[in-house]
Amino acid sequence: MITKNKFFLYGFIFSILLFSFPSFSFGEIGSVSVDSFDVDYNIENGILESIFLDPDFIELIITMDTTSDGTIEITIPRNLLDAKFDTSDDVFFILVDGFETDYAEINSNSNSRTLVIPFFSGDSVIDIIGTDALNTFSTESEIPSWIKNNAGWWADGQIDDVAFIQGIQYLIIENIMTIPQTESGESSGSGIPSWIKNNAGWWADGQIDDVAFIQGIQYLITHGILEIQ
Repeated sequence: MITKNKFFLYGFIFSILLFSFPSFSFGEIGSVSVDSFDVDYNIENGILESIFLDPDFIELIITMDTTSDGTIEITIPRNLLDAKFDTSDDVFFILVDGFETDYAEINSNSNSRTLVIPFFSGDSVIDIIGTDALNTFSTESEIPSWIKNNAGWWADGQIDDVAFIQGIQYLIIENIMTIPQTESGESSGSGIPSWIKNNAGWWADGQIDDVAFIQGIQYLITHGILEIQ
């Protein structure tokens, strides 16, 4: 009788545990200091590995280890990274393993913005791209004003991606257009992100400055989309 009672008790406890955790999901809540700013996060079905700022491309990069589909909630201090159009809040561009991804902004105040970003099992890198970042690099880049015509035509669909890339390659190789030293990377095969074409159109219309346009060109180089020989 004692043995049967113990067996029943153990079975009852196991049943409670099973129904308490039906999905066997797990999460992690914490805070990471990025350039002296605290970035709070809450990740479901994954483990955060790192968060760091790349001011050259105005982006916050998250690396993680994921076990199944999940989400990460992240609170970004505005002084670290923000997305603005004139004086109003603009959307961030979110890439998860190189693919543009929708997100939800669940809180916004004068100090920070909180985003919820979904991911799939196996995803490992999230890029959060804004318009303003801490310690954005300064540059003495030189861009002839007529290049804006090409950027505007590309943004309007009058020339295709290949023609735009070839034109920029020619301008850089012939030293007609000068950009900061940028290390070339391997091609990701994901094509040109839409935010770069948006930047080109805004630059052609005078809504963003030369530095923002150049950061898009540098992104193309480091991701192997634009090759400079």
